[in-house]
Amino acid sequence: MLTLENFKEQWERKFPDISLKHTHFLLAVSGGLDSVGLTYLMHLLGAKCTIAHVNFQLRGEESKRDEQFVTDFANRLQIPFKVNRFETAAYAETYKMGIQQAAREIRYAWFDQLMKEIKTSVGETNDKVVLLTAHHADDQVETVLMQLFRGTGLHGLTGIPDFRNDSIQVCRPLLGYTKNQIRHFAKEYSLTFVEDSSNEKNDYTRNLIRNKLLPAIQEVYAQATENVLDTVARLKEAEVIVNNTIAAFWKKGKKTRHGIEIISIQHWKKVKDNHTYTWGFIQSYGFKPQQIVEVHKLLDANNGAYIATPTHRFIKFNDTIQVVPNHSNTEHMMVYVGEGDLQTNNGLLHFETVDVANMGEMNKEAHFAYLDADKIEWPLLYRTWQSTDYFYPLGLRKKKKLNHFLGSLKLSPAIKQRIGVLTMGDKLLWVVGKRIDDRYKMTDQTKSVLIITLLDRF
Repeated sequence: MLTLENFKEQWERKFPDISLKHTHFLLAVSGGLDSVGLTYLMHLLGAKCTIAHVNFQLRGEESKRDEQFVTDFANRLQIPFKVNRFETAAYAETYKMGIQQAAREIRYAWFDQLMKEIKTSVGETNDKVVLLTAHHADDQVETVLMQLFRGTGLHGLTGIPDFRNDSIQVCRPLLGYTKNQIRHFAKEYSLTFVEDSSNEKNDYTRNLIRNKLLPAIQEVYAQATENVLDTVARLKEAEVIVNNTIAAFWKKGKKTRHGIEIISIQHWKKVKDNHTYTWGFIQSYGFKPQQIVEVHKLLDANNGAYIATPTHRFIKFNDTIQVVPNHSNTEHMMVYVGEGDLQTNNGLLHFETVDVANMGEMNKEAHFAYLDADKIEWPLLYRTWQSTDYFYPLGLRKKKKLNHFLGSLKLSPAIKQRIGVLTMGDKLLWVVGKRIDDRYKMTDQTKSVLIITLLDRF
């Protein structure tokens, strides 16, 4: 049962470092049962809160209804209220992602912004700012099943954490309560809420599991939800034991030589066929689970072979693997196709090849590059500029040292050293965000154009 008393008791047990009196909470409120129930609980506890409602503009009049409902709800409880409307479908199309991923990126980016604003406003009180979401026990079960069916490791089967502290602090205080328990609480306090009609559609995997799979399983295993939650609790305990065991193993095999972290290959080969041990070590260096096999191959590779992530390189050297951080300001990435995106330290590069006839109006801003696609030979290389670079700046017919060109732009040293260039062999195509090379510009003979856009420039 969900009551104010046991909610407070559970809070003090799960979040002992987050004071209900000395924290400002940003409440993510959709207007549905769960977020309304959580908001009312925090209201009864007298916590300092701000309500945030995201209108994704995906359900027409229903989206407008939800926004108005949350507005009225916030006013009735006299809680400060923030709302933002986003063109979610357009965002998903622009960045080539699913609607759910787009909605997640949009809302968490906005929540992060709001939390910084709140932190500034609380000033000298030094109150923490924490995001609260209304995920509950049923969400937990659905998440674990989704992870299981997709394929996952031990951590994936531990589900949604009660607390997360990375870029922002997030608490999920309703994870210990089922949907029905929240519904009983709302009924007790005569709380009204809105229903999202899209939850009844099985277009998304989560809805299919919620509406079809779980009810069918519960006909055979009536306590399926409780059993999964109990299993999650035991797996969380097991994960702590496994992580401690793995950490102790790698601690024995790691040394620092001449300032470089090294791992004994002989030590590593004791667990070469155990993916769990390898993943426990490499995940903190930016590797993905799919790269475990390639990392294992490195143990028997030639001297000097390496495998890299955006943050580190693992280099085979004699009987060791060297773990070398990439220089924070240096990049070196191959570009293999004329369509798609490349994430760099300076922003996202979007590549698109079009026929001249379909190009439309040329954007003359510096973060757009229009190159004669017929002159391009793939792959290209995106890298940080070097002092030996030179090119033919657009509009000039003689070459110029890139160092001199950048100096003429009066850039700060910090920005200057971060400038990236796009090259083809030893030819420089574009000083990214600044100037293209005159030799690769569009001409009257150009038939197709490579359009490169730099997004989120520094």
